[in-house]
Amino acid sequence: MLSLLLILLNICMGISPNYKPVSTDFKIDPPLHRTLYLSGNFGELRNNHFHSGLDIKAQSGTPVYAVEDGFVSRISVSPYGYGLAVYIDHPRIGVTTVYGHLDRFAPFIDDIVKMRQYAQESFSVNFFLKKDEIKVRKGQVIAYSGNTGSSGGPHLHFEIRETESEYLLDPMPFLKTYLKDTRPPQIRSIAVYPIAGIVNNGYVRKDFSVIRQKNGIVTLSSPVTAWGKIVLGVKAYDYMNETSNIYGVYSIRLFVDDKIVYSSAIERFPFDKSRAVNSFIDYEDWVKRRSFIMRSYVSVGNYLPVYKDVVDQGVITIDEERVYKIRYELRDRHGNLTICTFSINGKKKNILMDNPTNNACVYNQNNFIDKHGVSLFIPKGALYENVQLKCFQNSDNSYVVGQECVPLHLYCNLKIKIPSDTLDNKKQYYLARVFGNKEIPYTGTYMNGYLEVKIRELGTFVVKSDTVNPVITPMSPAQWGNTGKIRIRIGDKHTGVESYRGEIDGKFALLEMDGKTAILSCKLDPVRVKRNKKHHFRLTVTDRCGNRAVYENSFYW
Repeated sequence: MLSLLLILLNICMGISPNYKPVSTDFKIDPPLHRTLYLSGNFGELRNNHFHSGLDIKAQSGTPVYAVEDGFVSRISVSPYGYGLAVYIDHPRIGVTTVYGHLDRFAPFIDDIVKMRQYAQESFSVNFFLKKDEIKVRKGQVIAYSGNTGSSGGPHLHFEIRETESEYLLDPMPFLKTYLKDTRPPQIRSIAVYPIAGIVNNGYVRKDFSVIRQKNGIVTLSSPVTAWGKIVLGVKAYDYMNETSNIYGVYSIRLFVDDKIVYSSAIERFPFDKSRAVNSFIDYEDWVKRRSFIMRSYVSVGNYLPVYKDVVDQGVITIDEERVYKIRYELRDRHGNLTICTFSINGKKKNILMDNPTNNACVYNQNNFIDKHGVSLFIPKGALYENVQLKCFQNSDNSYVVGQECVPLHLYCNLKIKIPSDTLDNKKQYYLARVFGNKEIPYTGTYMNGYLEVKIRELGTFVVKSDTVNPVITPMSPAQWGNTGKIRIRIGDKHTGVESYRGEIDGKFALLEMDGKTAILSCKLDPVRVKRNKKHHFRLTVTDRCGNRAVYENSFYW
C-alpha cells in the first residue's frame, strides 16, 4: 500500500512511475578541501522550514570545489536567500549539488553572470543553462565561500537534490567519512498534551524536565498521571565532536509498552513540504516562546514524507488504571543513541469535553469566511487539520483574522475593508500584521474600498498608509573617485524597498546589494566607465507602495 501511495505521489509531481530514489552509497569529494565542521545540519528546525542542507564552517574566500564531474545547470544571485549560488548537475549519479552564500564565483562562471546581469540590467538574476554549456570536473574550484544572502555568518551552504524529483537529500551519508561524531542527542524536556484528556489534573500542555542516568539513558524528573487521549512531544538537540553548535535530531521513535506508536526520520523531502515543519513542531510554543518541541503526532493534513510506523496519528489512549511504560529513542546520522524511559500512571478522571462546532474550517476543502469587513479564502491544503477560526473587527479598527498560533501551509487571499478610505493614491494603502511591538507589511490590490493581499500567517491586521519616500544615504561620496567604488545605503520606513536602479552617465550601473546591511556597492569598471573624466551618477529607489526617491551626484574618476 505504501509503495502504491509513493507511485501516485510521484505521478502527481510529474515524476516517472519507474523512478527510483538515488542511492546514498556513492562517494563524492568534499566541497571544501579541509577538515569539515558544521554549523547546521540537514533537517534542522528553522523558522517556517526544515534546513535543506549542511552549513559547513568556512571563512569568506575559502575555495569551493565541485564534488563530482558534471555541468553547471543554474546560477542565482540575490541580496537574500542563498545569495550567490551555483547548481551543478551530476548525470552519472542522478543528483544536483548546490553551493550557497558564496562570496564570489570562479572567473569562468563570473563572466557569464556579469553578462546576464548587464543584459537584464539587474543585480538579481536566476537563470538555467543548457547541458554541458559549462562543464566542471571533480575537484575543480567553482567559487569561494562567503556570507551573502540571508546567511547569519560566513559558511558554505551545501545541498544535494535528486535531479529528477528535486527532492532534497541529507548530504551527511555522502560525507560521513569527513565528519567526526561520537556524541548522542540530548533531550531537554518532554511535553504531554491532553487533546481529549487530562494530565496531572490539568487540561493544558505539561512540560517535564529530564534527569540523566548512566549509559546514556534519561528519565523524567517528576511523575506523570493522565487519563484519556494524549500526545507526547520532545525537545532535544544533537551535538558533534569538537564544536559547541547544536543540531537537529535525525530520528525519533516512540514506544508505549514496548510497541512502537510513532517514528520519524528526516532523510529527504520536497521543497513544497518544508513549511510543514510548523505541523511537525508545537507551532504555538514556537510563536510564543521561540522554542522547538517536536510533537510525536501527525496531523491529517501533514504530508511530510518523514513518518512511518505511526499508530492513530501518534495519539496515546490512557483508559486503564495502570502503569504505561514509555520509551523515546533518538538517534543521529552516525547512529549515536539516546534513550528516555518513563511511566505514565493511568488514573481515571472525569474529562470536560469542548462543545463541537459545525462551522470549523476543514483542512481538505476550500474555506471562505466573510464577516465584519473581512473576507478570507483558505484554499484546500492550507490547513494541517480542522480548526475554528476567529474573525472580527476591534474598536481600534484593527482586524483579528484567525489565531496567530494556527499555521498555514499555503497562501490565502485576505480582503479587509479600509475604515477611512481617503487617499487619492490607492496604491499607498498596505496591511500590517501586528504582533507585540513588531509589524510585518503586506502590500496588495485596492478594490472598491477593500485592500486584498496574500497572507501565510494569521493574526491581527491593521490598514495603514505609506506616503513616505525611501531613504538614500551616500557613503563617503567625495571618495568615490579615489577608491573607484560607489557605496550607498538605502532603506524604507514602512513597506520596504521594492526595486532600485543605478545609472552612470545615463547607462545602467551594476550595483550589488547586501541584503543584511542594505548597502549598494559598485566597483567601477574601466571597460564600461571611461577613466580620467567627470561622471554623473543617478540612483532611483522605489518602495512597495510606489513611493520613489532619486539621488544624483557627480564625481571624477
